[in-house]
This record gives sequence, structure tokens and C-alpha cells, in this order.
Amino acid sequence: MTWGRWTFVALGLLVLCCLLACNAASGETATPVPTPSYSSSLHPLIAVAPVRISRPEQGRPHLLDGALYASIASYRTLDYLSTRRALAGGAHEVELPQWVVNNRGTFIAFEGLTTASEVGGSIWLIRHGHRRMARAMNAVSIGLGTQAVVNNYTEPLVFAR
Repeated sequence: MTWGRWTFVALGLLVLCCLLACNAASGETATPVPTPSYSSSLHPLIAVAPVRISRPEQGRPHLLDGALYASIASYRTLDYLSTRRALAGGAHEVELPQWVVNNRGTFIAFEGLTTASEVGGSIWLIRHGHRRMARAMNAVSIGLGTQAVVNNYTEPLVFAR
């Protein structure tokens, strides 16, 4: 049996956890530190609010977020259709590898996974209290994607005969 580096790391973490658990369960009580009843600029007294302040619910996307998700799915679908049209007309994909865009299944899977990751990232940001950042990210993505779709549809087609 060979002992790898990660085995020693795992054993070290296990020993550390056991030591911390034994120290916490030792039953010794910590001596309370007296707090002054005054406040000065040298030693400010910071009071902790006993009541938790409730914030507006951040966990669920609103109607505007749903509209942004629908817009992302729409421009991704239009991106697929416009890219296929441009490729049929003799154009070449600039950003993605040719093996992705030349295979229909791979390209559909790419567009679907990209849509899912954009929407999933936005939902994750909203659940962690960053709704404005999620909306800004969606708006930038929609703007750049729409620009790519318009470019694909306005590019003149050259049919090779």
C-alpha cells in the first residue's frame, strides 16, 4: 500500500477536527470579559441588536427576471438559427470552433447549456442578494447576443456553386 500526499492531508484534517471537538467538549467555561458601561473614542462600545432586521425577500425571481430569462432563451434560439443560416451562405464562425457549429446536435447542446448556465447564474445571484448584478449581467448578455444575431442576419450571403 502506498501512502499518497492527500492521505496525510486527510489524516491531518481528521486529527485537527478531533482536537477541536475535544477542546470544545472539555467542559471548561470561558471567563466572561467585563464590558465597560461607557463609550469612548479609544474603546467604543458596540451594541449588538437583539432583534434581527428583516430585509425584503431576495430568494425568488420577479416577473422582470422571468422576462429577462425569456429574452435570453429567445436570443440564444435566434443565434442558433442565424448562425446556421450564415454558415449555409458561406460564412465562417469567428468565436466558436468549427466542430461545434458544424454539428447540429453539438451546437444545439452548446446553446442550451449556455442558456441554462446564464439563467442558473442569475438565479444564484438573486438567491444570494445580488438582484441588481444579476439583472445587469442579463441585460449585457441580451444586448451583446442581439448584436450578434443582427450581424448574422445582415451579413450578405455568398452561395458557393
